[in-house]
Amino acid sequence: MEVKPVFLHLHSPSDHDWVNKYYEFQRIPQQGEYVSVEVDAEWYEIELVVHTPSSDQMSAEVYAVKVDHLEVSKRKLNISRE
Repeated sequence: MEVKPVFLHLHSPSDHDWVNKYYEFQRIPQQGEYVSVEVDAEWYEIELVVHTPSSDQMSAEVYAVKVDHLEVSKRKLNISRE
């Protein structure tokens, strides 16, 4: 399977503390999905995907915002908050 170079733009909610780095993915992440760039690290929700077929350096630019992985897990897996 071909590796897809992606320029990933990460930030905190309501903050402009952007971290911009290249990562390689098996496929380009899509809006609404979640990524974590390190083992046991923060989760980020994909907000925007810009495909860049004319670029030699990347397949896409992906923008993502940090989320609370425990809250996301509870909500998505329908786990009680008790």
